[in-house]
Amino acid sequence: MTRIDAIKNVLSSQEFLDVMKEMKDTQLQIIQYSGDEELQLREYAYQRIRSINEIMSNLESIAQTGEIKDKAWKIL
Repeated sequence: MTRIDAIKNVLSSQEFLDVMKEMKDTQLQIIQYSGDEELQLREYAYQRIRSINEIMSNLESIAQTGEIKDKAWKIL
């Protein structure tokens, strides 16, 4: 199994997607229920959400790169 195939398998796993969504939802709740004076807490939660988004984008990009390369070979 190649790296691209492994990443595609991870991204197609509903369990993995559910865990990532739960992680984001937890951070959103921290932001939503934080007090006015808890600016640093909200900032950390926001940074975590950005990190989760970046990880997912990176994985999706790697998976799509494999698809693009496969299509390129078919054209040539």
